[in-house]
Amino acid sequence: MSLPGWLPWHQRQGVPISYPAVRACACVCACVCGAVLCPLQCVCETRPWYTPQSVHHQARTVDCNELHLQRVPANISADTQVLLLQSNNISSITTELQSLTNLTELDLSQNHFTQVGSMGLSSLGRLVTLYLEENHIEELEDFCLRNLSSLEELYINHNHISSIGPKAFAGLTNLLRLHLNSNHLVAIDSRWFESLPSLEILMIGENPILGLEEKNFLPLSRLHSLVLAGMGLASVPSAAFLGLDYLESLSFYDNRLRSVPRDALSVLPNLKFLDLNRNPIGRVQQGDFQNLEHLEELSLNNMEDLLMVERAAFQNLPELAKLELCNNPRLSYMDPQAFSNLPSLRTLLLHNNQLSLLSGDLLSSLHSLEEVSLHSNPLRCDCLSSWGPHLGNQSHLKLLDSSITICSSPPHLIGQELQEVVAVGWGGGGTNSCLPHITPHSFPPTINVSAGQPITLECWADADPAPQFYWVTPNGDKVGQSDCSSLTGVYTCVAWNIEGADTKSVSVFVDSQGYADSLSSMNLVIHCFLFHVQVVHAQSVVLEWKLYPSGGASAVGSNHHDIPGPLPRWTSATVHIDNPQISYTAKVPVDVQEYNLTHLLPATEYHVCLTAGFSVELVASRRSSVALAAVMGSMFALSIMALLVVYMGRRVQQHKSCGHSLKKYMQHATSIPLNELYPPLITLWETRGEEAGGSQIDTTKTYMW
Repeated sequence: MSLPGWLPWHQRQGVPISYPAVRACACVCACVCGAVLCPLQCVCETRPWYTPQSVHHQARTVDCNELHLQRVPANISADTQVLLLQSNNISSITTELQSLTNLTELDLSQNHFTQVGSMGLSSLGRLVTLYLEENHIEELEDFCLRNLSSLEELYINHNHISSIGPKAFAGLTNLLRLHLNSNHLVAIDSRWFESLPSLEILMIGENPILGLEEKNFLPLSRLHSLVLAGMGLASVPSAAFLGLDYLESLSFYDNRLRSVPRDALSVLPNLKFLDLNRNPIGRVQQGDFQNLEHLEELSLNNMEDLLMVERAAFQNLPELAKLELCNNPRLSYMDPQAFSNLPSLRTLLLHNNQLSLLSGDLLSSLHSLEEVSLHSNPLRCDCLSSWGPHLGNQSHLKLLDSSITICSSPPHLIGQELQEVVAVGWGGGGTNSCLPHITPHSFPPTINVSAGQPITLECWADADPAPQFYWVTPNGDKVGQSDCSSLTGVYTCVAWNIEGADTKSVSVFVDSQGYADSLSSMNLVIHCFLFHVQVVHAQSVVLEWKLYPSGGASAVGSNHHDIPGPLPRWTSATVHIDNPQISYTAKVPVDVQEYNLTHLLPATEYHVCLTAGFSVELVASRRSSVALAAVMGSMFALSIMALLVVYMGRRVQQHKSCGHSLKKYMQHATSIPLNELYPPLITLWETRGEEAGGSQIDTTKTYMW
């Protein structure tokens, strides 16, 4: 049988011969001719070949890859359609390709070419795919590819190209795919694309571009996919993508974007796939993805700085089917309404973050959700009202990798599978609501600002029911989330719900000129710490702790002994109660210095440990004035172990007026309603025990009552 495109040997020679002889001779001739026309060491055979449109063909292929060739073999058949010369040492081509007019694919990657003009491509009018990766090309001159009128795919990535002429791609009117990534380009010239009206895919990432420009891609009206990965982009002009009405896929992988380029994205009405992975975006905000009505997949992975997802962050995305928020080491909070109005979302990937809890409202809003991943998060398993409706036995939601989706708290559930805990506890008497927990990355412990520089302090927490918040300023005032303060010192966020409260403090330090000199002369004030039992009842005990001046200040490097020293500011307080019947730890709001132990048994010993932290204010003397500066970060813990013996039947008689003494005390200073504090503090008695006075206590010892 004759090979495609070849004439039988007897017809080329014009010799009459009988049919049986023709068959025998043709077989011999094919072997002989194949040996002559296939270059030494190369492989010549018919292989499957797919066009850029994925149409299958059988193509006559000559494979000369990885043979250390210095030049293109001269004895290649003119009927060759695919020529593979990858990984050789070829640096120039003169006339070797002129007779190969049927070539549709040519692979010259991983050779030593420095110019496209030295490749002898002028006769390849039928060439469809050209591979030139990993050469040493430094420049694309004008009209260097003008004769490749059939070219549809050009791979010229991983070279050293730093200059491209405005007409370098002239003549490539049929080009569909262009790979220019991993070169040395510092700017993108829209004139390059004027000769590419059919281009659908452009990969131009991993170039040290100084920045995108307005209307950078305007001539590419048919572009479907654009990859801008690894370009160091810190911002995107609002009109950078103007004209890309049919763009469906866009990648910003591994750039320096600190926020979602919402204005630039808003001009892409047909975008379906968006990759923002590995950018230093700090938060996903409301309106970041507005007008992307056809977006189907969104990736927000591997973001080192991502802290939170705000309310309505993904609004108006009616076709979004898959959302990835994975491998973000600081992502610790998602607003309960973050995923509202996502009617088509089927896959939600949230693994390997710092999420401890997903609000029940968040999952309830996703009516089409089919699968979710939560593994490798510090999950709380004591909030069953959040997990139960979605991961319980009656739920159809699939938890991906459920065997490694394990609990990190509370302590008695550590290491257990979340789904098993939910199956046992949900509806079976387990704890449904849970204490607030302020996420560890809400704000840093210390913030240094310049004089006059405004800062915003935000606080968020996981809890069920959802917590409420307030702040305590350095002077002890209670302020709301949106209030302002001009004081330096320790600010404390209090998150609370009916189950309890959590606190987290930040020290704000204003760095003014000469501050270092101001510390050369200061007064250090010594205070004593007093912890005592205020009231004892049959089943409850009120504890109180305070700081008292020790009777004077001890000067260090200063003669200003008469300057009074202010009391330190509380930054934290934790009470731990332990005995065989009860053991728990409670965080107390920093602006409270009392705790009511309730539900105690008469004639029973209870060990109580108070751990309290506070910051010390220093009075600093400068050349002509005395300045008060809060020393940030100078916190220390005072731990006292108290052995409480509650005597059976003992009960201190109460006054008829059972008002809240703590409330009266706090109203005098900060006007904090008692019903907004930790529940054990709600029931406090007006009756007080005998005051302990101002006697000093050695805090290095353990005291027992």
